[in-house]
Amino acid sequence: MMAFFLVVLMGAAAMAIDLGWLLWQSIEIQHGADAAALAGVVYEPDLRTKAHAEALTAAAQNGYDDAMPGTDVTIVDFADDPAAVQNDSELRATITHEVDTFFLKVLGMNSVKIRRTATARYVLPLPLGSPFSYFGNDFALGNEPGFWGNIHGTYYGRSDGDRHSALCLHASQGSSCPANPDGRLSSGEGTVDALGGYLYGIEVSSGASDLKVEIFDGPYYDIHDLFGGAAGNKLSGDDARDRNNSDIVTWFMLYGPDPTPLDTTDGNELLCSVRYEWRDTRTGDFPGWDDSWESYDEVSPAVLSAMWDNMATSADKQPGCAASFDRGPGIYPLRVMIEHSDTQGGRNHYTLRTSTVGPQPNIYGLGDMSIFSLREGGETELYLAKIEERYAGDDLVIELWDVGDITGKGSDKLSILDGDGDILDCEWVATDNSPVGKPNKTSGGPGECTIRASNKKFNDELITITIHLADDYTCSGDKCWFRVLYDYTGTVQDSTTWSVHLDGNPIRIIR
Repeated sequence: MMAFFLVVLMGAAAMAIDLGWLLWQSIEIQHGADAAALAGVVYEPDLRTKAHAEALTAAAQNGYDDAMPGTDVTIVDFADDPAAVQNDSELRATITHEVDTFFLKVLGMNSVKIRRTATARYVLPLPLGSPFSYFGNDFALGNEPGFWGNIHGTYYGRSDGDRHSALCLHASQGSSCPANPDGRLSSGEGTVDALGGYLYGIEVSSGASDLKVEIFDGPYYDIHDLFGGAAGNKLSGDDARDRNNSDIVTWFMLYGPDPTPLDTTDGNELLCSVRYEWRDTRTGDFPGWDDSWESYDEVSPAVLSAMWDNMATSADKQPGCAASFDRGPGIYPLRVMIEHSDTQGGRNHYTLRTSTVGPQPNIYGLGDMSIFSLREGGETELYLAKIEERYAGDDLVIELWDVGDITGKGSDKLSILDGDGDILDCEWVATDNSPVGKPNKTSGGPGECTIRASNKKFNDELITITIHLADDYTCSGDKCWFRVLYDYTGTVQDSTTWSVHLDGNPIRIIR
């Protein structure tokens, strides 16, 4: 009986100890699979070899080395097996590990194989503002998306539309101003450690070569008279609130391609930097310039040509600029930033243009973008963000800062459209900076995503819009681009900052 009950007791011990041990080991193996999938997915799909290698390294660092007896680590992406994952931004890691037992040996079970799988997704920053090879108006080539790139001097005010580069709440306050809580302080200009400003992505396809990056009106021109004339026929219209406080120095910095383009400090190669001192057009700093010019048609082709600057050959490029920008396919980050100074009160507008031999690149805002739009009344559609069908079922979050600066009390409104031009359904909420006793409507929806915006209703305010993408959402090509529709009765002169992202962590375990 003692021998009989000893077997029973050993079985009970196996249940109490071995099963707990195996449960704990299964959790640890799951953690290893999660770590492997997360480590590798950021390199998909362009650097598949590195994605697999990083995933295997992460698994080994968590104790599951594929070279060890009893351990198998399998990494699968979309190219390996389209049935294993949903798209080329996902990676699946499977770890099978043989775990030794304790009391289960009495019952003949010396070890147990445990298998755990994790699939990770990496959502790249959504392309913003442009499905083209240019970002901003380029009248010379007949390209007019309806805006220019925009960045404000350090001590301009957030209330004038630049949510992040301006460090003050309001304009012309100087370094003692109330701080902008959304401000991004510029630092490390011209180095690989640079931070601040705005990032653009230049997406170069396989088979393309000889990347060329050009900047129109890159320097800040101290002139206030480019706003006259027909609004649809404008130069970029750099503007200073105080002409004696407008010494804006602007940097354009191009990096080599990187699977994590929002972080340019994690090993990117700095290909080229161009540094523009501000220019005073009244003193002949720019030969042939006439301070009274107001519209594109009044400026000579020679002057317009001179306002385009190739980064590779620019007289303002900094030492160490690469002889060639060819680094293969991928997303080349381009940072535009203002050199930090205590005496800056203006805003700089510009256009960016790219080209390659072979398939043409696409340049767009990364993470967020600040733009300046000057249009007469009527309907105008501006590109917002590219929302691919892989994001079906997700929640899209749109943030519009200081949008729709329309003077007057007409039936002015803005709407969010899908790629077919249909108004989407949404919910939205806005901060309320209106005078006491005269509150704005601060929320709307669920329902049609049309928001009244007359008489500068959302001046110095943030509108946050949430759109649920249907589970069966599909699109292709240009139809994947959502848009913002301005429908207004008067002239819009609008500096604004937009951001669009999917709700949740961009690098995540999905199953």
